[in-house]
Amino acid sequence: MTESLLVIIGLGLFAGFFFSVPIAGPISILVTSNALNNKFRYCLRLAFGGAVVEFLYVFIAVYGFTSLYNYYNSAIPIILIVGSVFLVYVAIKIFRTELKIEELRKTKNSEKNIESSGGLRTGLLLNLTNPSLFLGWFTSSFLLLSFASSIGLNTGGLDMLMYDNVVSIEEITGKKLENLEKYNFIPNENSIDVEQESLPKLVLSLTYATMVGVGSFIWFYFLSKFLIKHKEKLKIEWLNGLIKTLGIFLLGIAVYLIYQGIVLI
Repeated sequence: MTESLLVIIGLGLFAGFFFSVPIAGPISILVTSNALNNKFRYCLRLAFGGAVVEFLYVFIAVYGFTSLYNYYNSAIPIILIVGSVFLVYVAIKIFRTELKIEELRKTKNSEKNIESSGGLRTGLLLNLTNPSLFLGWFTSSFLLLSFASSIGLNTGGLDMLMYDNVVSIEEITGKKLENLEKYNFIPNENSIDVEQESLPKLVLSLTYATMVGVGSFIWFYFLSKFLIKHKEKLKIEWLNGLIKTLGIFLLGIAVYLIYQGIVLI
């Protein structure tokens, strides 16, 4: 029991931390732009809000509420459009941000209390209106747990659970999951024996999902600290240029998602 729990804790932390590293996502862009603007507490609230939603998505994906996917799948176009409109608003707000020399001279922990509010709501809303996040965690969790089991790690049967979930969703949608077509993972035959000696799947699923959220939050905590600590070494023009670039990039993501939502209607 202890072995499977430790393995799941390690896999969850690994997934949450390293899968959050790419800077291309909306949460990453917002954390980066606000850290450069010296809003550390805002970044933490933002990261926590995003981590809460990731916990929910991962738990649903792993534990197997596949019956919910029918309702979720039909709502994806609306979710995409609503979320993208919000992203446009956020992107414009980022683009209008203008750092000044005086702000770079503030102490590392200083920030405007009014501006640092609302980070939790923003993090929750950004990830709740990001349908690709659920499918992304579904796919990555399946691959990670299957790989871990294939090299002999005790996943407590979660690899078999994820395999069943993949089969169920493919039956519901009537098509293969695109990101998994080139993989042919079959549950490790030893998983059946291991599963009988492990903790309940509900406990392991909750543990894995919680550790994913914790790992994600830890990454954004250190990213925020790093950017705030070293931003004074960069020229103000470079910082403003980087923030505006992030705003434009986020706007591009929003336009693309709006297009995808319209196509799916």
